[in-house]
Amino acid sequence: MLRRALNLARMRRNDARTAAALAAHQRRLLQGLVQHAQARVPFYRDLYATRGVRAPAIRELADLQSLPLIDKGMLRAAGAGAISLDAPADTVSIYTSGSSGEPYRFPIDRRYDQWRKAQYLRPYLSSGRRLRDKVLRLTGQPQRRTPWFTQLGLLREWRLHCADEPSHIVDAWRRLAPDVLQGYPSALRALAHHCLENPLTPAPRLVFTDSELLLSDTRALLERAFGAPVFDIFGTFETDNIAYQCARREGYHIAADSVILEIVREGKVVPVGESGEIVVTVLMNRTSPFIRYNLGDIGRLSAQPCPCGLALPLLAVVEGRANELLTLPDGRHCTPQGIFSRLNNFAGTIRQYQLRQTSSGAFELFIVPARPLSGADLEAIVAAMRSTLAGSVIEPRVVEHIPPDPSGKRRLFIPAGRRPS
Repeated sequence: MLRRALNLARMRRNDARTAAALAAHQRRLLQGLVQHAQARVPFYRDLYATRGVRAPAIRELADLQSLPLIDKGMLRAAGAGAISLDAPADTVSIYTSGSSGEPYRFPIDRRYDQWRKAQYLRPYLSSGRRLRDKVLRLTGQPQRRTPWFTQLGLLREWRLHCADEPSHIVDAWRRLAPDVLQGYPSALRALAHHCLENPLTPAPRLVFTDSELLLSDTRALLERAFGAPVFDIFGTFETDNIAYQCARREGYHIAADSVILEIVREGKVVPVGESGEIVVTVLMNRTSPFIRYNLGDIGRLSAQPCPCGLALPLLAVVEGRANELLTLPDGRHCTPQGIFSRLNNFAGTIRQYQLRQTSSGAFELFIVPARPLSGADLEAIVAAMRSTLAGSVIEPRVVEHIPPDPSGKRRLFIPAGRRPS
């Protein structure tokens, strides 16, 4: 706990650094990380040897682009070869959720584990969560032991399963009277519909979303139902929280002291402002290094600094997953985010939804209604989506429940050929 607190203090000091100082900090950590990976991690040693990479040549941040991209499949295939030969005996195992169909486990050393835990807390504390706040978190992993500092009234958190009935969550809320609500957007969306008629009392002071794409209609619904501002946080199990919204909520501040984030399309870094796949280098993890790791998410950087004054670079938006693009009848591929924005006007009509592509230009739209739907309601919903789907066939299906993935997340879009959980 002490080391975690010291790491948090370092992070807060880093928040006040200039852009030039942050870049110098990244450059120093990157040089050491790449040299360590080539010398002590068999996976990187062999990969760099086949690509003619020499670690000492990686001196500037721009040199990072000469390194090959990697992904989860490559690391899984490497097995123990992706772990440092210097790994200590008492490592901590990290498990990915596997919501993309690719669960993965890897070890980290305890020193980095304390940095990682501080990195997890950073966005929440930066956005107004207090050390003594009580937090109710909806997650796919509700079981946990109560740490000693929680028993002392610090960082108190109760976890409920995100698939629990909203009435059960409301009962727990009224019993615990927490200050902060946190969870997957899909889980909070279901709770929000229930709370429009059965409000959370006392109301939360803050709401945090993570682990799923937060769309504008969901944000508006949550703020209306809970009467509190919603802050979104972007991260993965492999990288932990890497970008987060401040009070201005005009983008996501990238934790530049912990990661280097690139936007790449067809293997090349794209200009600022253009969309591409998000590639991350984790600067502090030497036991299981992630260097130019393709997250499979699509996003774009902002050319404008945040009005809040922080020099941390700004991720303008996260647009979804690269392997979950929909296919239009003319063969074009696009993210479903723009299509879902068409549902903004149906917040009082649709409780949950999921779009499934059955073939090129053909879709099923599963709807859990917030009220009984007429034929005219369904026609209006389909018409709103068809204006963006360019002549596709959309078949609406009204259902009572859309099951979540094993991780507890509920995907908004399932591509053709991929089966729902």
